[in-house]
Amino acid sequence: MCLRISSTLGLLALLAACGSESPPPPGDSVDCAIGAGADFSPVCTLEKVAGSDGLVLHHPDGGFRRLVRDPATGSLRSIDGAEPLVSENSAEGEVQFAIGSDRYRIPYALLEPPAS
Repeated sequence: MCLRISSTLGLLALLAACGSESPPPPGDSVDCAIGAGADFSPVCTLEKVAGSDGLVLHHPDGGFRRLVRDPATGSLRSIDGAEPLVSENSAEGEVQFAIGSDRYRIPYALLEPPAS
């Protein structure tokens, strides 16, 4: 009887944890259009990976894209997944690209490494 009650309480605790929301990832808000036909909105978060040229683009649904910035050229490339990063027409002061059906628009200033 005791085992059955403790198992039930443990299961309830796990279910309660699943429903809780985690804090937003650290970083700057950037424009993205997640999925085919989506419009741009500032709902993604750009996180800089400390001590590297790595970046993580967090989607509002919990998905993410990992990128690396070439310090010599400033160009970006995807470092996970099978879909390549495809550059699109960019406005002055920002880079725009797609990975699969997801599109991103990021100001160049946010891509600069932190000053040493």
